[in-house]
Amino acid sequence: MRSILTLIALLALLAGCSETASGVTVEFDENLEKAIGELARSDDSRPFKELAPGDWTSVRVLTGPASGTRIERELGRPVELDGDGTYDGDYVQDGNLLVFQRDGETVRMASLGQLAALADGEYREDVVLQARGGAITMTDPDGRPAGR
Repeated sequence: MRSILTLIALLALLAGCSETASGVTVEFDENLEKAIGELARSDDSRPFKELAPGDWTSVRVLTGPASGTRIERELGRPVELDGDGTYDGDYVQDGNLLVFQRDGETVRMASLGQLAALADGEYREDVVLQARGGAITMTDPDGRPAGR
């Protein structure tokens, strides 16, 4: 009986561990960093999905440095941070961290290194990046300020 209880406790612990990890490693996206930097200098606009294609429905933009605790609070769920721009569970870069999500699950995390051109917030996949005077604003396709 004791071994069954031990096994149940171990399985519960393992299940809890798998829920806290996003399973996604932060990667420095040099091409995206370059494209956003060039856009900022262009006074043009581009759908974000063109710059960051993939199977995502929303993106959470955070500006670092940001503690793992803050990122978990922003995402509303536990996450483990590992990879480029991270140290000891925190995002330590001064630039943007992009958390791409599909149906509330993280599908990709990208670091823009030292580039902090995007405003913090959560944006839908149809968000447009509008550059003016070196700054980028996030807008809905109709031009209204984006974010939720």
